[in-house]
Amino acid sequence: MTKMDNNIKKKYPRLLLVHMSKVKENDPVNLLLRMQFADWPKDKIAQIHAQAEINGFGEFCDKYYQLKSCDRLFGGLFDLLRGKVFRMVDAKKIKESYGEENKIYVPNFTDRFKKYIGDLLIKSGLWEIIFNTRLSECMMAFINDFKPDVIYTQGYSLGFVRLSMLISKKYNIPICFQTTDDWPNSLYNSSPVGWLIKRKASELIKYSKLRLAFGEKMRDEYEKRYGVKFGLTYHLDNPQRFISKRNEVVKDKFKIIYTGGLGHRRYEAILDLLNVIRRNQFLKENAEIYVYTHSIPRELPKEILNSKEINYLPLPAHENLPLVLSEASLLFLPESFNEDRSAIEYSISTKAHLYMMSERPILVYGPPYSGTVNYASRGGWGIVVDERSETKLSEKLDKIFDNDIMMVVQNSAKKCVENNHDLEKGGKNIYDQILAISSQ
Repeated sequence: MTKMDNNIKKKYPRLLLVHMSKVKENDPVNLLLRMQFADWPKDKIAQIHAQAEINGFGEFCDKYYQLKSCDRLFGGLFDLLRGKVFRMVDAKKIKESYGEENKIYVPNFTDRFKKYIGDLLIKSGLWEIIFNTRLSECMMAFINDFKPDVIYTQGYSLGFVRLSMLISKKYNIPICFQTTDDWPNSLYNSSPVGWLIKRKASELIKYSKLRLAFGEKMRDEYEKRYGVKFGLTYHLDNPQRFISKRNEVVKDKFKIIYTGGLGHRRYEAILDLLNVIRRNQFLKENAEIYVYTHSIPRELPKEILNSKEINYLPLPAHENLPLVLSEASLLFLPESFNEDRSAIEYSISTKAHLYMMSERPILVYGPPYSGTVNYASRGGWGIVVDERSETKLSEKLDKIFDNDIMMVVQNSAKKCVENNHDLEKGGKNIYDQILAISSQ
């Protein structure tokens, strides 16, 4: 029986995504949604979003509705100020070329003042309070035309929390709430608006018919914090596409691969790894680090930028990732030791399951409170270093060469993939839960 035959026989609820960024058939941002709802017929999915076109192509949903000025309080003023304010926020953005000369632009007083005012409006949450969302006639016409059975939302902003509740209450449509990190506790936490987002997020969570947490640590904390039950979800993918693209590792080279961002001073972990390599005779002669990333932070130390041991490459497309990861002797999974605890305590790296599926050795390096480090420690799918120490990093790196230890670790990774990250099982789990609330 083909996938199409299965889709014809199954009943798919009409799903309205109330989600900030536009979901495309292929895009670098919304992989979680694209995987979770990959089997959903396109005509059963619609989206209300705020962003204009993003990097990506192809329509994931049958219908899209982008928020207009009529969908916001003081919409006319919003249209008038939006471009100016966001240019103010970007006033200090620098386009840099890393070559023999690094050209650094030093912003003048006017630019710094504009940046300060822009950040005050946006990062404090004040902008969202002033121009909060509302149900316009135009949006209601879109909803009436699509006739959704279930609303799916992740929240992540005051406006989208409010909008999800407004639609649900007006049309009596159940909400499926899912989150991948603890934004209710971290969003605007340095602003008085933080208390409001906490209260509104709590209202949304308790009002939702289905609540999905990311990993056991988040589920346990959220059930305790909000006093309601949460289902369990993880990032999903198809393990078979990794098996079919698997390559033999080049034996005379020790290739260390990291894929992801270098922001939030995550590059410091790369520096620690580089120092360890330079002190180990075998690694010094044979190891190379390959960093696949979307951008290089301007504060990246020249010691890392100009290192002969490090190669910087663009992030591979999702379909090419299995081949890239299969070439690794070691996959490096760092978390920032400088990130605010509330921002990473309950989140799991979007790369963890992909690393596991590649069946290559994984070295996890980050603080013990990180959700990723906690997940690796509990699941045993990687060698874990949970303190910033080059000595500890060197000691754990030696375990990569112990075949008995790595056999246990890789078997744990396979088990973790089978239990938590298999696309077929995970997709069915989410489908069954959404179908259940659509029928209530």
